Amino acid sequence: MKFVMIRPSYIPEISGGNHLAMDLVEDAAKSGDEVVLIVPFPERVSDEVKRECESRLDEVQFSGKVQIHRVRSRFGEGGFAVRALRMGDLSIRMMARALSEKDADALISHSMPVFLGPLTAIAGKLTRIPVVYWEQDIVSNSIHSTRLFQSSLKSKALYAVARGMERFTSRLSSHVITISRDFVRRQVEEFGKAADRVSLLHNWIDVEQVHPVPREENFLFDKYGLDRNAFYVTYCGTLGLPQNVEILVDAARALQKYPDFRVVIFGGGVREKAVRSYIAEAALPNVQIFPLEPLENAAQVYSLGDVGLVIGRKGTSGNGFPSKTWSILAAGQAIVTCFDEGSELEEIVRKEDCGLCVPPDDSAALADALERLYLDRDLLRRCGIHAREAAVERHSRDAATAFFWKTVREAANRGAAGT
Repeated sequence: MKFVMIRPSYIPEISGGNHLAMDLVEDAAKSGDEVVLIVPFPERVSDEVKRECESRLDEVQFSGKVQIHRVRSRFGEGGFAVRALRMGDLSIRMMARALSEKDADALISHSMPVFLGPLTAIAGKLTRIPVVYWEQDIVSNSIHSTRLFQSSLKSKALYAVARGMERFTSRLSSHVITISRDFVRRQVEEFGKAADRVSLLHNWIDVEQVHPVPREENFLFDKYGLDRNAFYVTYCGTLGLPQNVEILVDAARALQKYPDFRVVIFGGGVREKAVRSYIAEAALPNVQIFPLEPLENAAQVYSLGDVGLVIGRKGTSGNGFPSKTWSILAAGQAIVTCFDEGSELEEIVRKEDCGLCVPPDDSAALADALERLYLDRDLLRRCGIHAREAAVERHSRDAATAFFWKTVREAANRGAAGT
């Protein structure tokens, strides 16, 4: 079969979720399917990498089974308005490129950018090609929980528009694959999607690629001049509106009394400058921030810390499920979540007995949890063992990608009439 997948990013850009796409296209190619991947031209990379990508806007991999087409926008990076224009422009250009593909059995869309889902759904109807909508984020909930605008009227208007686009996409898609039990409930109860046209698939991790790396073998300690004997807490990932990373800095201030307690942040995103300024103003000797590392260094990044963090502002559980969770577990880190109480993430951490959960936006509670793991090394060790076991036994790659492609093939076989 031939599948056209439209995504918000892909390697060499360092972005959350790219490892999932890499796993999917590789496993589809191994199964004999053809995948056409349509993605934006990478902007958040070095000039050297940009030049390399300019020389291969169209690329073929896996003996011709995978084609990659990189699409450029006339708009660059900037403030909210410019980013919105860029996302809209990219969505239109990527969709136009997708429609030029012949004999596609299914279109696979993504929840970001927010314009992409509706455009793909319309394209599917016009061409009578089934559309599978892969829902990783709920943009409307993000607008609400992050208080994107000071004006409540503007926020309500934008929320309504985003919600309308999400509902429209759901209604016209042949099938929805979503990453959270709460998202499934929303699709069925709020949007009226038939329950047999919605599938729950948590994100996954390649446990062979991301695994515990002993400190003496972890080159990142040498690269960044880090003391291998210290106790490390790491946050790795996006520095955006939903991530209230400043509370980690506040928690580190409270734990300065322990000379070997360290916080390391690997991050980038729209709030990177603000986070760096906050760290600089705090002037804490036990907090350091470094750029995101390439995907091939994921095992070293997530093995660096004794504790891995998932942080989200109040209400963030309604926006998405942090995929970094699975990387933390696969590396055998104890996990601390500063996330919505009663969320599916909290439920998984408690069930697997792999870490501690504290309420969102509470630096004192976060400091207490980190201090508990710092002082109780038996608890720390037990959580790390359980984390790795959970990743290997219940959240690994093979079963997840097989389920994904099985669902897409079933939707393709039903045809557009099966929406």
